[in-house]
Amino acid sequence: MTRRSAIVLLTMFATIALTSGTALAHPAHEQKVMGTVTMAAADHVMLKTTDGKDTMVAINKSTKFMRAKKAMKPSDLIVGMRVVIAAVTDENDEKLIAKTIELGPAPATK
Repeated sequence: MTRRSAIVLLTMFATIALTSGTALAHPAHEQKVMGTVTMAAADHVMLKTTDGKDTMVAINKSTKFMRAKKAMKPSDLIVGMRVVIAAVTDENDEKLIAKTIELGPAPATK
């Protein structure tokens, strides 16, 4: 392979990688969701994300709850708490499923 051919191939691969961001979003692709808890249930949590959108993230038996690298319980998740959720997309209906939920400090009481 000549040097010119190698440069052309590398340029093509770089262009494809940079322009196909949505093509790389596929089931089981992990993404972060940050926001404030507006509702917490046994099987899902509702958030108001940092950009103001309402988002639902499913919770299952393998979801881990953490605060400062310490294990927490699902019952520690309360309305008004800020969280960072690492979630994957379900391949069937594209809902988000939480792998880990990093709990922030408890909201101030009024």
